[in-house]
Amino acid sequence: MPNVTIDSARTYLLGVTLPPVDKSHASLLLDDTTPSFDASKDQAVVVGSGVVTFAQGVPPERRLAVTNSLLLAQLVARRAVPDGGDLDDWYKQYTSVLANIGWLVQTTTTTHTANTANEFETHEAILAVATLLLGPGAVSALALITTTLNALASMDTSKPWITIFDRETQAVNASSFQVALAQTEPDGSFVVSLMAFVIKANAVVTQVLFFKAKQEDVQFSHYASQAQIDTTILDSLEPDLSNRVAQHSKSYISQLPDL
Repeated sequence: MPNVTIDSARTYLLGVTLPPVDKSHASLLLDDTTPSFDASKDQAVVVGSGVVTFAQGVPPERRLAVTNSLLLAQLVARRAVPDGGDLDDWYKQYTSVLANIGWLVQTTTTTHTANTANEFETHEAILAVATLLLGPGAVSALALITTTLNALASMDTSKPWITIFDRETQAVNASSFQVALAQTEPDGSFVVSLMAFVIKANAVVTQVLFFKAKQEDVQFSHYASQAQIDTTILDSLEPDLSNRVAQHSKSYISQLPDL
């Protein structure tokens, strides 16, 4: 991992190359894309091909910084690895961006095998990965991820967050997406749990979070990591992060109703 300071993180942020704004997404541009965050609530935001959940207690400005950081990482990774189905290269690029702005990504695991049940269900596979990543004692954290997934399942498919997520999760012959949970630990540290997934299936994948198929018809890959955040760097970068991704956030970020 790079030795990151506020100055080096800002230099990286201002110098990294982003893809051009995709004008084909113009119909999704929202009048007000800045999420309305509240530290007293559990909240979730769709960020392109990912969804990030914030536990109570995370300050609003930190929620915004995390949201913009994840969008920045997605944009850079997408530019470097246009085929989202190549999870290994994509995740390497994705976490490299985060590392350069003060995220210490560790305990990374990967697997290319699905669960052992006869039927594959994305929803259940995500929760199985989350359980291993968060640990057996993280009951409330796992419940929060479950609540977010269930909330997405019940959403009106015409809403911006569903439209954005469905658009961004589709890649050539694969569906790729991310799930994250940001929370302040009892010791005061700020941690983001990161999970990235790719599903390759014989059938067309629709509503990827709740896709079901026979086990033999699915190839399921994932990475799961814990990122310890240098909050001094993250908080200092927030204004620059917002400015850097401002033109993209209009068609990539949409807040879900409070959980």
